[in-house]
Amino acid sequence: MNLRLIALSLLVASASTNVACKKDSASEAPEPAAEAAPPPAPEPEPEAAATPEPEAAPAPEPAPAAKDLATVVAGLEKGKTFQELLVAAELDKDLTSGDVSLTILVPTDEAFAKLPKGTLDKWKKNKEQLQKALKYHFIPGLNDSAKLGNYRTAPTAAGPELPIKQSQDSEMTIDGAKLLEINIPASNGLVHVIDKVLQPPKK
Repeated sequence: MNLRLIALSLLVASASTNVACKKDSASEAPEPAAEAAPPPAPEPEPEAAATPEPEAAPAPEPAPAAKDLATVVAGLEKGKTFQELLVAAELDKDLTSGDVSLTILVPTDEAFAKLPKGTLDKWKKNKEQLQKALKYHFIPGLNDSAKLGNYRTAPTAAGPELPIKQSQDSEMTIDGAKLLEINIPASNGLVHVIDKVLQPPKK
């Protein structure tokens, strides 16, 4: 019986020792390492500012259309008398047509004032004669001053030709008239202002 007690005591002691060893092993076990924190997310790059597209340059305004001969003559400050005679002779409407191409020599009001007394009244009473006198100032086609300088004569809408001369100092005269203003453009011709009223030669 003593042997049994001794054996039982040894078993109890052995079991206690095993439990103590397990506790020590558990206490000596290393703690699990803390998980590493995830790296911070990269900050988003700021968006590049959109480059504004250059504004298109405004389209240039179209050039004003050239006026017809009748309108150009009517607008001459020193050509009022000639314009009035065109209306009286009913030639002004012909000068609005795009089908005509004329070079007109317009005498100044001062030039008309130098005509012999009664000349204008005589012309106004005879429309055919007035038309002929005015058409003697019409040269068919576009003739700028440089082109006229190459001529010795120039045809007219009245029939007779105009004599053209060049002086030694290159001053041009047309049937004795000097050019005061030159190359005034119109949609259907050109205008030159002269200092003398041209009169067709008498037959």
